[in-house]
Amino acid sequence: MNILIIHEIDWIKKVPFEPHHLAEIFSTKGHKIFVVDCAEPNLSEARRGIFTTSIHNYHRLYENASITLIRPSSLLIKGLNRLTHFLLCKKIIKKIIQENNIDLIFLYSVATNGIKCIQLSKEFGIPLVFRSLDVAHHLVKIPILHNIVKKYEKIVIKNADKVLATTPELVRYAIEMGANNQNVDYFPLGINPHFFKPLPKSQSLSQHLGITSSEKVIGFVGTLYPFAGLDFLLKQFHIIKNEIKEIKFLIIGGGPDFKHIKSLVKKFNLGSDVILTGFVKQEKLSEYLSLVDICVSPFIVNNITNRILPTKILEYMACQKPVLSTPLKGTVELLPDESFGIMYSSQNDFINSLVGLLQDPQKLNKLGTNGLLYIKKNHHWDNLSDQLISIFDELVKK
Repeated sequence: MNILIIHEIDWIKKVPFEPHHLAEIFSTKGHKIFVVDCAEPNLSEARRGIFTTSIHNYHRLYENASITLIRPSSLLIKGLNRLTHFLLCKKIIKKIIQENNIDLIFLYSVATNGIKCIQLSKEFGIPLVFRSLDVAHHLVKIPILHNIVKKYEKIVIKNADKVLATTPELVRYAIEMGANNQNVDYFPLGINPHFFKPLPKSQSLSQHLGITSSEKVIGFVGTLYPFAGLDFLLKQFHIIKNEIKEIKFLIIGGGPDFKHIKSLVKKFNLGSDVILTGFVKQEKLSEYLSLVDICVSPFIVNNITNRILPTKILEYMACQKPVLSTPLKGTVELLPDESFGIMYSSQNDFINSLVGLLQDPQKLNKLGTNGLLYIKKNHHWDNLSDQLISIFDELVKK
Protein backbone atom coordinates (compact mmCIF):
# COMPACT_ATOMS: atom_id res chain seq x y z
CA MET A 1 0.00 0.00 0.00
CA ASN A 2 1.19 3.54 -0.75
CA ILE A 3 0.40 5.68 2.29
CA LEU A 4 0.78 9.45 2.57
CA ILE A 5 1.21 10.65 6.18
CA ILE A 6 0.72 14.37 6.71
CA HIS A 7 1.55 16.44 9.76
CA GLU A 8 2.26 20.09 10.56
CA ILE A 9 5.36 19.52 12.69
CA ASP A 10 9.04 19.53 11.79
CA TRP A 11 9.54 15.77 11.35
CA ILE A 12 13.30 15.98 11.88
CA LYS A 13 13.40 18.26 14.93
CA LYS A 14 10.23 17.21 16.75
CA VAL A 15 10.61 14.71 19.59
CA PRO A 16 9.62 11.34 18.04
CA PHE A 17 6.08 10.23 18.83
CA GLU A 18 3.30 8.17 17.29
CA PRO A 19 3.48 9.26 13.61
CA HIS A 20 7.25 8.73 13.52
CA HIS A 21 6.87 5.20 14.87
CA LEU A 22 3.99 4.24 12.60
CA ALA A 23 5.56 5.65 9.43
CA GLU A 24 8.72 3.64 9.96
CA ILE A 25 6.97 0.48 11.18
CA PHE A 26 4.66 0.53 8.13
CA SER A 27 7.72 0.77 5.89
CA THR A 28 9.34 -2.26 7.55
CA LYS A 29 6.20 -4.23 6.71
CA GLY A 30 6.51 -3.62 2.98
CA HIS A 31 4.43 -0.46 2.52
CA LYS A 32 5.64 2.63 0.67
CA ILE A 33 5.44 5.56 3.04
CA PHE A 34 5.55 9.23 2.07
CA VAL A 35 5.55 11.91 4.77
CA VAL A 36 4.81 15.62 4.37
CA ASP A 37 5.97 17.86 7.22
CA CYS A 38 6.31 21.58 7.96
CA ALA A 39 9.86 22.78 8.63
CA GLU A 40 10.45 25.02 11.62
CA PRO A 41 11.66 28.61 11.13
CA ASN A 42 15.41 28.75 10.59
CA LEU A 43 17.00 31.81 9.02
CA SER A 44 20.28 29.96 8.41
CA GLU A 45 18.38 27.60 6.07
CA ALA A 46 16.07 30.22 4.55
CA ARG A 47 17.48 29.66 1.06
CA ARG A 48 16.80 25.92 1.23
CA GLY A 49 13.26 26.55 2.42
CA ILE A 50 12.34 28.24 -0.85
CA PHE A 51 12.50 24.89 -2.60
CA THR A 52 10.55 21.70 -1.99
CA THR A 53 12.97 18.99 -0.88
CA SER A 54 12.66 15.21 -0.70
CA ILE A 55 14.73 13.00 1.59
CA HIS A 56 14.67 9.38 0.44
CA ASN A 57 15.39 6.29 2.57
CA TYR A 58 14.93 8.35 5.73
CA HIS A 59 14.56 6.95 9.24
CA ARG A 60 15.10 8.07 12.83
CA LEU A 61 14.03 5.15 14.98
CA TYR A 62 14.28 1.82 13.14
CA GLU A 63 17.44 0.84 11.28
CA ASN A 64 15.58 -1.20 8.64
CA ALA A 65 12.94 1.48 8.00
CA SER A 66 12.83 3.63 4.87
CA ILE A 67 10.39 6.47 4.23
CA THR A 68 10.35 9.42 1.83
CA LEU A 69 10.15 12.74 3.66
CA ILE A 70 8.88 15.65 1.58
CA ARG A 71 9.30 19.21 2.87
CA PRO A 72 7.15 21.70 0.91
CA SER A 73 8.63 25.08 0.11
CA SER A 74 8.02 27.81 2.70
CA LEU A 75 9.65 30.93 4.09
CA LEU A 76 11.57 29.67 7.11
CA ILE A 77 10.89 32.87 9.06
CA LYS A 78 8.97 32.82 12.33
CA GLY A 79 5.34 33.68 11.68
CA LEU A 80 5.65 33.09 7.94
CA ASN A 81 6.70 29.44 7.65
CA ARG A 82 3.23 28.05 8.43
CA LEU A 83 1.45 30.75 6.43
CA THR A 84 3.49 30.06 3.28
CA HIS A 85 3.15 26.31 3.83
CA PHE A 86 -0.62 26.78 4.06
CA LEU A 87 -0.67 28.73 0.79
CA LEU A 88 1.67 26.45 -1.19
CA CYS A 89 1.21 22.93 0.15
CA LYS A 90 -1.87 21.86 -1.83
CA LYS A 91 -0.07 21.87 -5.18
CA ILE A 92 2.82 19.87 -3.73
CA ILE A 93 0.60 17.29 -1.99
CA LYS A 94 -1.41 16.91 -5.19
CA LYS A 95 1.77 16.16 -7.10
CA ILE A 96 2.81 13.54 -4.52
CA ILE A 97 -0.57 11.82 -4.84
CA GLN A 98 -0.40 11.75 -8.63
CA GLU A 99 3.21 10.65 -8.99
CA ASN A 100 3.14 7.93 -6.32
CA ASN A 101 -0.33 6.39 -6.76
CA ILE A 102 -1.23 7.12 -3.14
CA ASP A 103 -3.86 4.72 -1.79
CA LEU A 104 -4.69 6.49 1.48
CA ILE A 105 -3.98 9.71 3.37
CA PHE A 106 -3.26 9.40 7.09
CA LEU A 107 -3.74 12.90 8.50
CA TYR A 108 -2.41 14.30 11.79
CA SER A 109 -2.81 17.94 10.80
CA VAL A 110 -5.64 20.46 11.14
CA ALA A 111 -4.64 24.10 10.76
CA THR A 112 -1.72 24.08 8.34
CA ASN A 113 -2.76 21.57 5.68
CA GLY A 114 -5.80 19.66 6.95
CA ILE A 115 -8.35 21.44 4.73
CA LYS A 116 -6.15 20.97 1.65
CA CYS A 117 -5.94 17.23 2.33
CA ILE A 118 -9.72 16.91 2.68
CA GLN A 119 -10.12 18.67 -0.67
CA LEU A 120 -7.58 16.43 -2.39
CA SER A 121 -9.09 13.31 -0.82
CA LYS A 122 -12.44 14.20 -2.41
CA GLU A 123 -10.85 15.19 -5.73
CA PHE A 124 -8.98 11.91 -6.17
CA GLY A 125 -11.41 9.60 -4.38
CA ILE A 126 -8.72 8.56 -1.91
CA PRO A 127 -9.80 7.65 1.64
CA LEU A 128 -8.56 9.95 4.38
CA VAL A 129 -8.09 8.84 7.99
CA PHE A 130 -7.80 11.58 10.60
CA ARG A 131 -5.91 10.69 13.79
CA SER A 132 -7.36 12.64 16.71
CA LEU A 133 -4.73 13.12 19.41
CA ASP A 134 -6.17 16.15 21.17
CA VAL A 135 -8.55 19.10 20.91
CA ALA A 136 -6.53 21.05 18.36
CA HIS A 137 -8.07 24.50 18.66
CA HIS A 138 -7.48 24.66 22.41
CA LEU A 139 -3.74 24.57 21.73
CA VAL A 140 -4.00 27.92 19.91
CA LYS A 141 -3.71 30.96 22.20
CA ILE A 142 -4.38 33.81 19.73
CA PRO A 143 -8.19 34.38 19.82
CA ILE A 144 -8.73 35.02 16.10
CA LEU A 145 -6.60 32.00 15.14
CA HIS A 146 -8.29 29.90 17.84
CA ASN A 147 -11.67 30.41 16.12
CA ILE A 148 -10.25 29.74 12.64
CA VAL A 149 -8.59 26.51 13.78
CA LYS A 150 -11.81 25.38 15.47
CA LYS A 151 -13.64 25.92 12.17
CA TYR A 152 -10.98 23.97 10.24
CA GLU A 153 -10.96 21.21 12.85
CA LYS A 154 -14.72 20.81 12.45
CA ILE A 155 -14.40 20.56 8.65
CA VAL A 156 -11.62 17.96 8.88
CA ILE A 157 -13.43 15.81 11.46
CA LYS A 158 -16.76 16.02 9.64
CA ASN A 159 -15.33 15.13 6.21
CA ALA A 160 -12.74 12.48 7.05
CA ASP A 161 -13.65 8.96 5.90
CA LYS A 162 -12.55 7.68 9.30
CA VAL A 163 -11.61 9.40 12.58
CA LEU A 164 -9.45 7.33 14.91
CA ALA A 165 -9.33 8.89 18.37
CA THR A 166 -6.88 8.04 21.14
CA THR A 167 -9.55 8.07 23.89
CA PRO A 168 -13.32 7.50 24.10
CA GLU A 169 -13.53 11.13 25.29
CA LEU A 170 -12.05 12.24 21.96
CA VAL A 171 -14.52 9.97 20.15
CA ARG A 172 -17.33 11.89 21.82
CA TYR A 173 -15.62 15.16 20.96
CA ALA A 174 -15.44 14.19 17.26
CA ILE A 175 -19.18 13.46 17.28
CA GLU A 176 -19.81 16.81 18.97
CA MET A 177 -17.86 18.40 16.10
CA GLY A 178 -20.12 16.80 13.49
CA ALA A 179 -18.57 13.42 12.69
CA ASN A 180 -20.87 10.56 11.73
CA ASN A 181 -21.03 8.06 14.61
CA GLN A 182 -20.21 5.20 12.23
CA ASN A 183 -17.03 6.91 11.04
CA VAL A 184 -15.45 7.42 14.48
CA ASP A 185 -13.64 4.78 16.51
CA TYR A 186 -11.34 4.60 19.51
CA PHE A 187 -7.90 3.33 18.53
CA PRO A 188 -5.23 2.93 21.22
CA LEU A 189 -1.91 4.71 21.49
CA GLY A 190 1.06 2.41 21.11
CA ILE A 191 4.44 1.72 22.68
CA ASN A 192 7.61 0.28 21.20
CA PRO A 193 8.67 -2.40 23.72
CA HIS A 194 12.25 -2.28 22.41
CA PHE A 195 12.54 1.36 23.46
CA PHE A 196 10.38 1.24 26.59
CA LYS A 197 11.06 -1.77 28.79
CA PRO A 198 12.03 -2.63 32.38
CA LEU A 199 15.77 -2.39 32.99
CA PRO A 200 17.93 -2.93 36.07
CA LYS A 201 19.07 0.32 37.66
CA SER A 202 21.93 1.86 35.69
CA GLN A 203 24.69 2.43 38.22
CA SER A 204 26.85 4.40 35.79
CA LEU A 205 24.02 6.78 34.87
CA SER A 206 23.03 7.11 38.53
CA GLN A 207 26.58 8.12 39.38
CA HIS A 208 26.73 10.51 36.41
CA LEU A 209 23.56 12.28 37.54
CA GLY A 210 24.62 12.41 41.18
CA ILE A 211 21.92 10.07 42.51
CA THR A 212 22.97 7.93 45.49
CA SER A 213 21.73 4.40 46.15
CA SER A 214 19.82 5.54 49.24
CA GLU A 215 17.81 8.27 47.48
CA LYS A 216 14.23 7.94 46.27
CA VAL A 217 13.64 9.32 42.77
CA ILE A 218 10.52 10.92 41.29
CA GLY A 219 10.48 10.94 37.48
CA PHE A 220 8.83 13.02 34.77
CA VAL A 221 9.40 12.56 31.02
CA GLY A 222 8.14 14.75 28.20
CA THR A 223 7.85 18.14 26.61
CA LEU A 224 7.57 20.87 29.23
CA TYR A 225 4.38 22.82 28.57
CA PRO A 226 2.76 25.31 30.99
CA PHE A 227 -0.04 22.76 31.57
CA ALA A 228 2.41 19.99 32.55
CA GLY A 229 1.91 20.87 36.21
CA LEU A 230 5.55 20.77 37.25
CA ASP A 231 5.57 24.23 38.78
CA PHE A 232 3.19 23.33 41.60
CA LEU A 233 5.34 20.29 42.44
CA LEU A 234 8.46 22.42 42.62
CA LYS A 235 6.76 25.07 44.74
CA GLN A 236 5.79 22.39 47.28
CA PHE A 237 8.87 20.22 47.02
CA HIS A 238 9.93 21.27 50.51
CA ILE A 239 6.95 19.33 51.88
CA ILE A 240 8.23 16.15 50.24
CA LYS A 241 11.72 16.81 51.61
CA ASN A 242 10.38 17.22 55.12
CA GLU A 243 8.95 13.69 54.95
CA ILE A 244 11.62 12.00 52.83
CA LYS A 245 15.08 13.44 53.44
CA GLU A 246 16.86 11.66 50.61
CA ILE A 247 14.87 12.50 47.50
CA LYS A 248 15.56 13.58 43.92
CA PHE A 249 13.24 14.84 41.17
CA LEU A 250 14.45 13.76 37.71
CA ILE A 251 12.86 15.87 34.94
CA ILE A 252 13.67 14.50 31.49
CA GLY A 253 12.66 16.78 28.64
CA GLY A 254 12.66 20.32 27.31
CA GLY A 255 10.30 22.64 25.50
CA PRO A 256 8.36 25.90 25.89
CA ASP A 257 8.36 25.91 29.71
CA PHE A 258 11.94 24.73 30.26
CA LYS A 259 13.33 28.17 31.18
CA HIS A 260 10.47 28.78 33.60
CA ILE A 261 11.03 25.42 35.32
CA LYS A 262 14.75 26.11 35.51
CA SER A 263 14.07 29.50 37.10
CA LEU A 264 11.80 27.90 39.72
CA VAL A 265 14.52 25.40 40.61
CA LYS A 266 16.85 28.33 41.22
CA LYS A 267 14.23 30.42 43.05
CA PHE A 268 13.43 27.66 45.56
CA ASN A 269 17.08 26.55 45.97
CA LEU A 270 16.38 23.09 44.54
CA GLY A 271 19.58 22.77 42.54
CA SER A 272 20.76 19.79 44.59
CA ASP A 273 17.32 18.12 44.54
CA VAL A 274 16.06 18.56 40.97
CA ILE A 275 17.88 17.20 37.93
CA LEU A 276 17.01 18.77 34.56
CA THR A 277 18.43 16.67 31.74
CA GLY A 278 16.85 18.36 28.73
CA PHE A 279 15.67 16.10 25.93
CA VAL A 280 17.10 12.57 25.85
CA LYS A 281 17.12 10.23 22.83
CA GLN A 282 14.10 7.96 22.95
CA GLU A 283 16.17 4.80 22.89
CA LYS A 284 17.90 5.97 26.09
CA LEU A 285 14.76 6.77 28.11
CA SER A 286 14.40 3.30 29.62
CA GLU A 287 17.87 3.63 31.11
CA TYR A 288 16.92 6.94 32.71
CA LEU A 289 13.62 5.55 33.98
CA SER A 290 15.49 2.62 35.55
CA LEU A 291 16.58 5.10 38.24
CA VAL A 292 13.04 6.16 39.11
CA ASP A 293 10.88 4.89 41.99
CA ILE A 294 7.65 6.56 40.84
CA CYS A 295 6.66 8.49 37.70
CA VAL A 296 4.29 11.43 37.72
CA SER A 297 1.88 13.01 35.24
CA PRO A 298 0.69 16.10 37.15
CA PHE A 299 -1.09 17.76 34.22
CA ILE A 300 -3.37 20.67 35.03
CA VAL A 301 -6.94 19.59 34.23
CA ASN A 302 -8.22 21.98 31.55
CA ASN A 303 -9.68 22.09 28.02
CA ILE A 304 -6.34 21.08 26.51
CA THR A 305 -5.68 18.07 28.71
CA ASN A 306 -8.95 16.69 30.09
CA ARG A 307 -9.93 14.47 27.13
CA ILE A 308 -6.52 12.94 26.47
CA LEU A 309 -4.32 10.07 27.62
CA PRO A 310 -0.72 11.36 27.80
CA THR A 311 1.58 8.91 26.02
CA LYS A 312 4.12 9.36 28.81
CA ILE A 313 1.84 7.34 31.12
CA LEU A 314 2.03 4.33 28.82
CA GLU A 315 5.80 4.76 28.49
CA TYR A 316 6.14 4.76 32.28
CA MET A 317 4.07 1.59 32.54
CA ALA A 318 6.06 -0.14 29.80
CA CYS A 319 9.15 0.43 31.96
CA GLN A 320 7.29 -1.17 34.90
CA LYS A 321 7.07 2.11 36.78
CA PRO A 322 4.16 2.98 39.10
CA VAL A 323 2.29 6.12 38.04
CA LEU A 324 0.61 8.95 39.94
CA SER A 325 -1.50 11.23 37.76
CA THR A 326 -4.05 13.98 38.02
CA PRO A 327 -7.51 12.65 37.04
CA LEU A 328 -7.89 13.56 33.36
CA LYS A 329 -11.27 12.24 32.16
CA GLY A 330 -9.77 10.71 29.01
CA THR A 331 -7.17 8.86 31.07
CA VAL A 332 -9.40 7.72 33.95
CA GLU A 333 -11.91 6.17 31.54
CA LEU A 334 -9.24 3.95 29.98
CA LEU A 335 -7.17 3.33 33.12
CA PRO A 336 -9.75 3.47 35.92
CA ASP A 337 -7.85 2.16 38.94
CA GLU A 338 -4.65 0.75 40.40
CA SER A 339 -5.17 -2.65 38.76
CA PHE A 340 -3.97 -0.81 35.61
CA GLY A 341 -0.80 0.38 37.34
CA ILE A 342 -1.90 3.94 38.07
CA MET A 343 -3.29 6.00 40.92
CA TYR A 344 -4.95 9.41 40.77
CA SER A 345 -4.85 12.50 42.91
CA SER A 346 -6.16 16.01 42.51
CA GLN A 347 -3.56 18.75 42.43
CA ASN A 348 -4.59 19.79 45.95
CA ASP A 349 -3.65 16.43 47.43
CA PHE A 350 -0.96 15.39 44.93
CA ILE A 351 1.99 15.99 47.27
CA ASN A 352 0.46 13.96 50.10
CA SER A 353 -0.41 11.11 47.73
CA LEU A 354 3.10 11.15 46.31
CA VAL A 355 4.73 11.00 49.74
CA GLY A 356 2.41 8.18 50.82
CA LEU A 357 3.29 6.09 47.78
CA LEU A 358 7.03 6.69 48.15
CA GLN A 359 6.75 5.36 51.70
CA ASP A 360 5.02 2.16 50.53
CA PRO A 361 7.50 0.11 48.40
CA GLN A 362 5.15 -2.88 48.26
CA LYS A 363 2.38 -0.75 46.72
CA LEU A 364 4.83 0.75 44.22
CA ASN A 365 6.00 -2.70 43.15
CA LYS A 366 2.41 -3.92 42.67
CA LEU A 367 1.49 -0.87 40.59
CA GLY A 368 4.54 -1.33 38.37
CA THR A 369 3.73 -5.00 37.76
CA ASN A 370 0.08 -4.25 36.93
CA GLY A 371 1.02 -1.48 34.51
CA LEU A 372 3.50 -3.61 32.58
CA LEU A 373 1.00 -6.47 32.19
CA TYR A 374 -1.62 -4.05 30.87
CA ILE A 375 0.78 -2.52 28.32
CA LYS A 376 1.85 -5.92 26.99
CA LYS A 377 -1.76 -6.89 26.32
CA ASN A 378 -3.01 -3.64 24.83
CA HIS A 379 -0.41 -1.17 23.58
CA HIS A 380 2.42 -2.75 21.57
CA TRP A 381 2.90 -1.03 18.20
CA ASP A 382 3.73 -4.21 16.32
CA ASN A 383 0.20 -5.56 16.87
CA LEU A 384 -1.54 -2.19 16.61
CA SER A 385 0.18 -1.32 13.33
CA ASP A 386 -1.21 -4.51 11.77
CA GLN A 387 -4.69 -3.56 12.99
CA LEU A 388 -4.30 -0.12 11.43
CA ILE A 389 -3.29 -1.58 8.08
CA SER A 390 -6.41 -3.78 8.18
CA ILE A 391 -8.54 -0.66 8.75
CA PHE A 392 -6.77 1.08 5.86
CA ASP A 393 -7.30 -1.94 3.58
CA GLU A 394 -11.04 -1.92 4.23
CA LEU A 395 -11.29 1.77 3.45
CA VAL A 396 -9.31 1.42 0.22
CA LYS A 397 -11.52 -1.50 -0.92
CA LYS A 398 -14.64 0.59 -0.33
